[in-house]
Amino acid sequence: MRNLFAPAKIEIFPEPLVGIVEQTITETTPGRVKFLGTSWSSRFYQSNHHETADKGQTVKIIGMQGITLLVTLNH
Repeated sequence: MRNLFAPAKIEIFPEPLVGIVEQTITETTPGRVKFLGTSWSSRFYQSNHHETADKGQTVKIIGMQGITLLVTLNH
């Protein structure tokens, strides 16, 4: 039997894009990022412990998994 709930494949973009956090993202909790005029579900790609992206902060969008953006902090 085929697993219908397998995680979607991760797609990494050739160049990072920029989004603005609308709902706080933590290492364990997804949030939302505004990108191209639309709000997207978002999570850290590979979180370092204790990372947080707060509302209004810009983040780098490095890819997607399904309909979730994968982000990192702008350092």
